[in-house]
Amino acid sequence: MPNIDGGHYFLTALIPLKLEPVKRADGSVTAPSHLLRETLATLPTAQQSPAAVNAGFVSPFARCKRTHLARFVVIDQPMYNGRDGDNSLKQALRNVNLLAHQPVDALSRPWLLFAADLDADESEPDGGLASWARGLWERTEKELRAIFTPCVGFDAVQDAAGFAAWLKRCQIDTLMSFNDYYVPTATLKGWTLKSIAGLLLGVAVGLLLLGALFGIHGWWWLPWAVIALLGGAVAAGLTLWNSGKKPFPTGANTDLPSVLKALFVQQRFALLAAELQGADADTIHRRFGDFISQVKPADTHEPTQPPGVIRSDGIPLVDYARVEAGGQA
Repeated sequence: MPNIDGGHYFLTALIPLKLEPVKRADGSVTAPSHLLRETLATLPTAQQSPAAVNAGFVSPFARCKRTHLARFVVIDQPMYNGRDGDNSLKQALRNVNLLAHQPVDALSRPWLLFAADLDADESEPDGGLASWARGLWERTEKELRAIFTPCVGFDAVQDAAGFAAWLKRCQIDTLMSFNDYYVPTATLKGWTLKSIAGLLLGVAVGLLLLGALFGIHGWWWLPWAVIALLGGAVAAGLTLWNSGKKPFPTGANTDLPSVLKALFVQQRFALLAAELQGADADTIHRRFGDFISQVKPADTHEPTQPPGVIRSDGIPLVDYARVEAGGQA
């Protein structure tokens, strides 16, 4: 099933950008795609590096606690990867001119790719996309207006419902999602060769009995048997096709609040393990009891790690650029 897998909704929106020149706040004129790039360049990211932590800002998408990841890509033109490859012997025999121009795809305007991974809501007909978009608008309207103003059709968006409807019109199906939260691997109830063969034979036998009921006899049994086998094969194929379109079941504890809680517990348990190295059994028992009462592992609401940060235990992030340069982290 496109877009939904493992309890998560994978949104992919491809949005056309305007072509008419626009004025910046200082009166200078630029292209909508350049204005969009400037906005995205100043949009805060998650606090995933010492520089981001020191800046004190966090991604506006962290305000929506259903959003796992959000990505923006401005596409001016498709990348040119060179000529389409072919067998060199065939080209030599056909006297193909390798300097002759091949067709190259070109876009009539720049496009914005917006991709987001979010917690799905299976109780809603659309998997929770509309409610997520409305909630995102209610929390980040200012930033969303700055990002999407250069986009075609966004001028008509006035409220949360309008934003959800506009985003839906820009959506394209996500047919290959990446879900990294399954631990352990999901247990799937799929079709085996034995069950497929049973379905095929069952339909075939049923059609043969139907033929006997209607009095098919003599040489007519041969084409009817072929029809019965083909009918069984079609039934098995359709069953497999429909089964393959079903999404993975929702994984346990894979919603964003549970993931944040897991990070919170993991970081503090690592500190506890370091603290109790060499401690006696009574001390370990007492401190572990304190840990459980303070951390509350079963409570995903509090205490927990806020979204948009890598660590919440006070340990500074490693500055890998300085480490690689030979300095201290």
